[in-house]
Amino acid sequence: MQRTHFSHIRDVVSVIADDQMREIERTSLNRLPDISDWYPSGKIDMALRSLLQPVTIHRKAWEYALCMHGLDDLKVVNEGATAIATGAGTEPPLYHFANRIKRMVATDLYSFPGNEGTPLMLQNHSQFAPFEYRQSHLEVYQMAGDKLDFPDNSFDFTFCLSSIEHFGSRETIRASFDEMIRVVKPGGVLCIITELILTNHSDNEYFTWEEIDDIFLSHPGVAMVGGQPDLRISESHIRYPVDLVRSQNINRSPHIVLKRDDMLWTSFSMFLRKLDR
Repeated sequence: MQRTHFSHIRDVVSVIADDQMREIERTSLNRLPDISDWYPSGKIDMALRSLLQPVTIHRKAWEYALCMHGLDDLKVVNEGATAIATGAGTEPPLYHFANRIKRMVATDLYSFPGNEGTPLMLQNHSQFAPFEYRQSHLEVYQMAGDKLDFPDNSFDFTFCLSSIEHFGSRETIRASFDEMIRVVKPGGVLCIITELILTNHSDNEYFTWEEIDDIFLSHPGVAMVGGQPDLRISESHIRYPVDLVRSQNINRSPHIVLKRDDMLWTSFSMFLRKLDR
């Protein structure tokens, strides 16, 4: 299989011709989104259907679906399980897990009216539900990611979907990741999906691969599960990103790789198991 060369793309990222990428069976849970993930009756497709997501190719919907699929695949989702989401906003997986587990806790600052962090979530979380759910199984709290007010080893799993990169300084991000690890039981699973810079740039709000490895993958309290990192992506996503500066419709499909000036970035999923020390 040939890797297409783009001089501005980081060496760890493999840009693959679209026709070849479509034939690859991607099994790792730790990967970049790609249009090849959208195929009828696949695990991503089935998860998106269950969430009643719009019929479009969008990386946020992919994040929701991969989180659900991965946590199911790692067998931490069951009727007796408990979970906490950090920077949770009003995300549909909260309602999905409220129907699947004993206790789903959502935490966020909830101080940003007009977006996912709206304080209205604290008043009545049912108004954001995409479908019927067990209301008593979902709890919502105003709480910073680096100060989770729960005892050690409280939850079976946790997730944070494209939020942690917006938590502030790298020190705050590290402290927030430490908190997520602390409140999860030994052997429990953390699903962290964040934004990875694909080009040879750095940015205060998104991560380079070296930062992903340093902050998350090399943390002594966790180990990656669900497969080795898969950093392959279809060539068309690199050639035709969504330009946040020049695009008239920044939510056009496929919405997978984003562009600002010369910098490209997309999502990267990580599934990590808390070590029993």
